[in-house]
Amino acid sequence: MNNNGKVSQVIFHVIAIAFCIFTTIPFILTIIVSLTDENSVVKHGYRFIPEQFSFDAYRLIFSGSSILNAYSISIVVTVLGTALSLLVTTMLAYTIAAPKVKYRNFIALCVFIPMIFNAGLVPWYIFITKYLHLKDSILALILPILVSPFNVFLVRNYFRSLPPALIESAEIEGANPLYIFWRIIIPLSAPIIATIALFYSLAYWNDWNLALWLIDSRELYPLQFMLFKIQSMINYMSSQGSYGVGSSTLPSITAQMAMVLVTIGPIILIYPFIQKYFIKGIMIGAVKG
Repeated sequence: MNNNGKVSQVIFHVIAIAFCIFTTIPFILTIIVSLTDENSVVKHGYRFIPEQFSFDAYRLIFSGSSILNAYSISIVVTVLGTALSLLVTTMLAYTIAAPKVKYRNFIALCVFIPMIFNAGLVPWYIFITKYLHLKDSILALILPILVSPFNVFLVRNYFRSLPPALIESAEIEGANPLYIFWRIIIPLSAPIIATIALFYSLAYWNDWNLALWLIDSRELYPLQFMLFKIQSMINYMSSQGSYGVGSSTLPSITAQMAMVLVTIGPIILIYPFIQKYFIKGIMIGAVKG
């Protein structure tokens, strides 16, 4: 390797390390601030070495069983919703990717139209509540965002990149379309499936609008919406000057930081397992076809 190559490699590593540091520092600061006493944050601002530690923010968030129930609802919705979304998305994508499907272009057009146009919030709400009767049910947190047209076309493009000879040889051996889909196409599509699994899981985990519009029972509140309610309560109590957890100052700022950590925990644990598939899946699915 010549000197120019070595210099370029050193510069690249320096930039990469600097980028990692700049992205890690805010996360570390969030952890520290969430464990800092509210009075210290108000007085000194955000500091890496706080004047006084405190768990008041976490005590406030986890007071009672509501947050744990919300965690369980979000986990169920995310796992079940992601599994159903993967099933429907891959089957629909395989349908419009298969050359022998007669009306595949028309089906693809029907999938594409919602990416450009939508009926609006009011017709959508009437359809969900009056005709599908999903109001105040756990399915109301799953079905409205079950399929993403963008993900469908992403998977379709990936399926088109697979060698047609594999399917042709399987058909010669007498394999039916369902067998080809489950035993040949799906095992070869791990990168794109992992990629859209991440997309869907993030969408389900972070969603709180559906709960705001469609859920009335407190027992069905997902985590994000429950934290939104807690934050609204904190803002109200701050405006009224009332707090009864044992601190002179309501943990408003520190509670916000604690909520960030509470919500991103499961996603941080999931991402390392699918990271190796993510870049390959998104690149092939976006470029091919």
